[in-house]
Amino acid sequence: MFDLQTLIAVLATLLLFLTSVVLSYDKLQFRNYDLPIPQWFGLSLAGITFSLLVADQILRGLVRVEEEQRRVREENFRIEERERRISEARSRERETARAETERIEERERQTRRTRIETRYRIALIEYQLDPNPLHRRQLANILALLQEYQDTL
Repeated sequence: MFDLQTLIAVLATLLLFLTSVVLSYDKLQFRNYDLPIPQWFGLSLAGITFSLLVADQILRGLVRVEEEQRRVREENFRIEERERRISEARSRERETARAETERIEERERQTRRTRIETRYRIALIEYQLDPNPLHRRQLANILALLQEYQDTL
């Protein structure tokens, strides 16, 4: 199927050929017949040909502009897609870092709990073995610490 640009290009080419013939001769001779070509006809045909050639060039320019716009849209789409992938990757990295931070904090809390429980057991065992005022004070201090931080441990 022909599109409008192709049709105009073909018509312009045919008219260009016809115009060159009409402007080159005053009359066309066929076997027994002479066809006079008035000057106004040749000039009119030249004007029409020129108009079609201008229309052809305008359409070609529009096609180039549309093609450039399409290319720019595709490039913008690729850029947006690349930025979206980068953003998603950064988001995943932040989420991974946040999860790692939470794991580290949980490990530190567990370590702190274990240390305090160990101190409590040591103080309790020392008090049970030798119930003197020093061991009693250590046990009281560790019990106070456990009561104070029981919700956060």
